[in-house]
Amino acid sequence: MGEVIHGDYSRWVNGGTLHSVTNYALHKALYSGHNDHNYFEIAHTVKYLQNMGDLDLYNFVDNHDVERIYTKLSNKAHFAPVHVLLYTLPGIPSIYYGSEFGIEGRKEGGNDDPLRPALNLEELEKNPPAEKLPAWIKTLSDVRKKHPAARTGRYRELMLTNRQYAFARLDETDALITAVNNDENQSAGVWIPAPCDGTWKNAVTGEAISPENGKLFVEVPPCGCVLIEKES
Repeated sequence: MGEVIHGDYSRWVNGGTLHSVTNYALHKALYSGHNDHNYFEIAHTVKYLQNMGDLDLYNFVDNHDVERIYTKLSNKAHFAPVHVLLYTLPGIPSIYYGSEFGIEGRKEGGNDDPLRPALNLEELEKNPPAEKLPAWIKTLSDVRKKHPAARTGRYRELMLTNRQYAFARLDETDALITAVNNDENQSAGVWIPAPCDGTWKNAVTGEAISPENGKLFVEVPPCGCVLIEKES
């Protein structure tokens, strides 16, 4: 694996060089696409990366050189949709130590030490700065493990506006749909084209979602997301 910031990642990720490189392009899009309420930036970045080929890039929302995601987000509630995209878009998701608890970290001049603190894990587990975040990361990890399509399936964009975005990950036997909403004020009722035949349910709650005329209707909460899995 290599650390690369800009350029065509396929120059380094190929049969003769590296298995993967750091995906700074998606990193930037994930936080600024939420801060600016602009899912077009994220969707455009995904297409840009797809045009480089079928690359297994190392995806992240923060690391040892950039400010913590909880610091960078203008609205901390966007942590949930940011991470559902990290776990379901093409690539290999990673969590920088401590960020699953919602710790903050801001650069001070040229000093990166605030990004790399010593942590008391036992204390963080008892009293996480953001109480619900560790459980949410665990839920996303469980969904990703359950669905091979979320790991290696092809990507298909299904719906896109500035504030709502839905896509599918698909393979021959599995499908997972992700829908996200960056609006802080209201839920979004969205119709999402079903990417294939089958029966569907909410991947977290188990609630059935019935297609109507080839589309699935879901209410995506403010600063929220819905994961939809194919049952059969």
